[in-house]
Amino acid sequence: MFSGIAAGLFSALLISISYVFSRAHIRKYGDPVALAVYSQLVMGAGGVLLLGLSFFFQEVPWTDRRFLLLLAGDVGFFLIGQTSFFIVIKQVEATRASSLLGLKLIVLALIAVVIGRPLSPLQWLAIVLCTVAAAGMNFSGGHLPVKSVFWLLVSVLFYALCDSCIAEMMLMMPGRSMLTNSFGVMGISYTALALAVLPATMKYPLRKRLLLDAVPYGIFYFTSILFLMTCFGLIGVVFGSIMQAGRGIISVLLGILLIRLGLEKTEPMVSRRLWIQRALMAVLMLTAMTLYTCASIR
Repeated sequence: MFSGIAAGLFSALLISISYVFSRAHIRKYGDPVALAVYSQLVMGAGGVLLLGLSFFFQEVPWTDRRFLLLLAGDVGFFLIGQTSFFIVIKQVEATRASSLLGLKLIVLALIAVVIGRPLSPLQWLAIVLCTVAAAGMNFSGGHLPVKSVFWLLVSVLFYALCDSCIAEMMLMMPGRSMLTNSFGVMGISYTALALAVLPATMKYPLRKRLLLDAVPYGIFYFTSILFLMTCFGLIGVVFGSIMQAGRGIISVLLGILLIRLGLEKTEPMVSRRLWIQRALMAVLMLTAMTLYTCASIR
């Protein structure tokens, strides 16, 4: 269990770092879509490697129409969610925006209500706590622009839909090990994502400098997902999701470290009071997600 917890926390750290690199790329070039295209090409190389390895462990249900529809949903939803989030961090510091991704909990709850799954009192409490945490995070460094709020909501909606597709795909994999199933789905997904963005290179021709600057984000993000899948395989999706929710707290600590290192361009200076407020809201967000997850398995 310790290995699974460590993998989950390390994944949360890596994904928080990846968002810092993505903000640096967008601040330098000003184009969120270009980063989405170049980073998917970088991560596609890892996806092809995983896909090749997965053939040695299990078969992939390529002929299952439902599996292919889920794969198409996974690719489309992720690209929309990722690009929307890149638009957000064009105006909002990455460590703050990363914490706000906890709003995905509210979207998941809304999806559950729409498909007819009633929520328990504990889950409603988690939603209230999540809302309070998001509001508190909003007031921890200046109000978020209306445009950023819109794209944040778009990103959490499509990330939630993407997660739902991935969860169903993992259940359809024929392997007996969740770990091999996870890596198999990851290989399929990132290979498909790279193929999906290839036509976009007609509008965004490969430029060596932009591609190289997208490599740090791609490597950190892809590696974070590898550790997340390892975490899921060792301690399960439920507990692993709680570990991943800890990225809000990690992001706040990372922001403080960046300020200490003098990287104000990446993380703007705010008062100590606001950093404490961000930390408290991140803990509240983690509490909300833990409550919701525990209530779901009950």
